[in-house]
Amino acid sequence: MKVLLTLAAVLATAAAPAPQAPLRMNDIQVVGSHNSYKKRIAPAVFAELERRDPKLAAALDYDHLTLAQQLDRGLRQLEIDIFADPQGGRFAHPMGETLAKAEGEQTGFDAPTMMKPGFKVFHIPEVDYRSCGTFKQCIGQIDTWSRAHPRHLPIMVTINAADRPINKPGVTDPLPLTAPLLDALDAEIRDVLKPSRIITPDDVRGNAATLREAVTTKGWPTLESARGKIWFVLDTPADVSDRYRAGHPSLKGRPIFGWYDTDQPEASVEIVGDPRTDGAKIKAWVKQGFIVRTRSDADTREARENDYARQQAAIDSGAQAVSTDYYPGAPTRGWSKGFTVTLPDGVMERCNPVTQAAGCKLPK
Repeated sequence: MKVLLTLAAVLATAAAPAPQAPLRMNDIQVVGSHNSYKKRIAPAVFAELERRDPKLAAALDYDHLTLAQQLDRGLRQLEIDIFADPQGGRFAHPMGETLAKAEGEQTGFDAPTMMKPGFKVFHIPEVDYRSCGTFKQCIGQIDTWSRAHPRHLPIMVTINAADRPINKPGVTDPLPLTAPLLDALDAEIRDVLKPSRIITPDDVRGNAATLREAVTTKGWPTLESARGKIWFVLDTPADVSDRYRAGHPSLKGRPIFGWYDTDQPEASVEIVGDPRTDGAKIKAWVKQGFIVRTRSDADTREARENDYARQQAAIDSGAQAVSTDYYPGAPTRGWSKGFTVTLPDGVMERCNPVTQAAGCKLPK
């Protein structure tokens, strides 16, 4: 009998699944939003835009819930567009606001706040200018929500920094992002968020020689240690990215990760526009340890055509952040045909299908 019991115990142990290794930050896949700050264009402004440029109007015909409402719905990647305004007032009087007020519309635009120095958040000067506020206000809203939900998965915030002249009559051009302005951007993050609230390149690199070496060998921080925190990625042209890392090898001392080619010492995050053409590349990068953000739809096209091909390509690629304008509960239009983006089975977060085996479960 003792032999039989021993044999049964051995067989039971052999049949038991191996315990799941601790998940890391790159071992998840989440739904995020694109231009997360964007409010609906004022009706009078949109009507004029539609008259002048119907194609552009169609591409801009979307908006979002508040940042807190998006986070309530499970989004764990947000995008914020910034415009440098070191003196204040550069973007305080958009042409669209003058038109909207002439039509008696109340847009909620906060001109006094826009007069203050600091980075501003909006999409397109003069036209698509309604948002969550200044950069510090917007990340403050994220921080407030995060503090109230300390077990959330890490929130990835991509910062799309406007830096190029628009060269259109009457349109206020963005300022070039000089080294001092990039330092000022860092300072605004640190003014709002204490070091314990964010994940930085230094945290990820540790004692590795480079940031790239860290993510491709020892890996990202564990998911457990990253819960309740926020991290930032700078999405800029190459010359601005180079300026950001100048004097900061592997982004030493910087609070923001950057978008660099995967052979660079600072490489850790990649941003890919269309997973239908770059799905294999995304999957290869994910397997190497990089984190990738991609998009499931763009310019309202997929929603208008009820086309889920791009969404499926994004999910299958293993990109850790799948960004959309159409998460569950997002504002819609009559033409959107119920187009909604989630991960399989309607979830907003799950184990990464490329780095983890089937059956992996996210710990609560």
